[in-house]
Amino acid sequence: MDQPARDAISQGAAHSSIAGLRAPRLRLAAAERGVLRWLLPLALAHGLLYLFLVPPWQHYDEPNHFEYAAQIAIGEGITPGEGSVQLSREIADSMYRHRFWPPGVRPDLLSPGPVLLGFSQRLHPPLYYHLIALPIGPTRYLAVETQLYLARAVSMLLYALTVLAAWRIAVVMAPDEPATQLAFPLLVLFTPAFADLMAAVNNDVLLNMAATTALLGAVLLIRDGPRPAALALAGFGALVAVLTKRVGLAVVPLVGLALLWALRRHPVRRRLVAGIGLAMFVVAGVAAFRPVMVEGPGGPHPVLAARSWLVALDAAYLRLDVDNWIRSVSDPDLIGQRYQTLVVVAFTSFWARFAWGHVSAGVVWDWMFAMLALAALLGLARGFFLRARQAVPLWRRRCLWLFFGAVTLGWMAIFARLHPLPPLEVGVYIPRGRYMFWAIVPTLWLLLLGLRLLLPAGWRLAGTWLLVALMLMFDLVALVTIATTLR
Repeated sequence: MDQPARDAISQGAAHSSIAGLRAPRLRLAAAERGVLRWLLPLALAHGLLYLFLVPPWQHYDEPNHFEYAAQIAIGEGITPGEGSVQLSREIADSMYRHRFWPPGVRPDLLSPGPVLLGFSQRLHPPLYYHLIALPIGPTRYLAVETQLYLARAVSMLLYALTVLAAWRIAVVMAPDEPATQLAFPLLVLFTPAFADLMAAVNNDVLLNMAATTALLGAVLLIRDGPRPAALALAGFGALVAVLTKRVGLAVVPLVGLALLWALRRHPVRRRLVAGIGLAMFVVAGVAAFRPVMVEGPGGPHPVLAARSWLVALDAAYLRLDVDNWIRSVSDPDLIGQRYQTLVVVAFTSFWARFAWGHVSAGVVWDWMFAMLALAALLGLARGFFLRARQAVPLWRRRCLWLFFGAVTLGWMAIFARLHPLPPLEVGVYIPRGRYMFWAIVPTLWLLLLGLRLLLPAGWRLAGTWLLVALMLMFDLVALVTIATTLR
C-alpha cells in the first residue's frame, strides 16, 4: 500500500474516532431535549391544576401578598394612597364573595381607610412583588380574581423552572442512572403541598426557585470546579434568594462552601476543618453575645443577650428582634414543650397540609410519611456506618454533605422563626413546613437515597419507581381532598 493510501486510511480512522467520541454527547443532548419536551409541559399542566383548583385567596397570606404586588402595579408600592384603599375594598369584596370568612362575617367596605386583610407583607424585599406586578398593571381594569390568576400564573412558571432545576441536579448527582434522573424531578413535581404553594401568590415561590437554582450551581461547582456557568447559577440564585426573603441568607453559606470545595478539589483533614470550624464558632459567639441573668419560674438563671453591634445590624436589616430572640433561644423555661409541637406541625404541613394549612389529607398520610422519613434516616445511617460512601467519588460525597447542610439550615430556620417566645401561658404561632420548601431538593434526594440504601442493590430501581408511584397517588388524593374541602 502506498503512502497516500495509508494517510487516507489514517485520516478516516481519526475522523471515525472523533465521531465516536462526539456521538454520545450528541445522543445525550438529544435525550435531554426529549426529557425537556415532556417534563416542562407536565410541570406546567400540574401547576395549572393547583392554580385553578384552589379558590381565590385560599393560600397562605395570599390576599396580602397580592395586595402588595397590586400596590406596586398602581404606583403606590412605597406610599399607599387612595388607590390602595380602593384596592383593599376590591380584594375584601372578592374574599367575601368566595366565602373566605365564616358565615355572618362581612368586611366593612364603607370605612374611609383601607380594609384590613391580614398581616401586611410590605416588610419583605420587593423583588418578588415587582415581578408579580408585571401582569397586574396592564390588567387592572379586569376583575380582581382575573388579576390574581394572572399573578398565580407567574408563580406557576417559577414552579416549572424549579422542577427543571431539580431535574438538572439529578442529572449531575446520578450521571450513570438515567432512571433516577427521570424519577427524581417527578418526586419534586408530585409533592402536593409544594405544588400547592408554588401555584400561589407568595414570595416563597421565588425563594424556592432561586434556592434550587443556587443548589444546581453549587453541585456543578463541586463537580467541575469554578466554571462560568456554575458560578453564574450559584451567584444568581443566591442573590435572588437574599433579595426575596431573609431566609434566603441560608443559601449563602451553602454556595460559599461549594465554592471552597470547587477551589480545593482534593481531600482535606477532617480534624483540621472541625477545629477551624469550632474556633470560628466560639469566636463568633463571644463577639456577638454576652451572658445576662433573668428571672424565671425556677428562679434566676443565665441566658445570652446580643451585643450592641448585633442589635444595630438587626434594627437596620435583619428585623429579628435579635436581642430578645437570643434570650428566648437560650432560655429553657420559655421553650417548654413548644419544640415538640413545632416538629409535629412543621413535618405534617411539609407533606400533607394544603391551602392555609387547614386542609388535611388525613392522619394516615401523616403516619405514612413519618415512617418513610424514619426509614430514610435508618438507611442513611446504615450507609454511613457501613462506609458505603467510600465507593462514592469525593465530589459526590461533598454534594451529599451540602444537602445535609441545607436540610439542617432549613430546620434551624424553622426553629428560629418560633422565637422570640412569649411566656408559656401566651399562645404562639407555630411555623409551617412551607419554610423548608427552599430545601425541598436536598430533602427529597436524601429521602430517596436513604430508602434506596435500605434495599438490596437489585431492588433499588423498583423501589425508586415505587416511591414515585406512591407520591403520584398521594398527589391525586390531595387534589381530590382540596376539591371536596374548598368547593
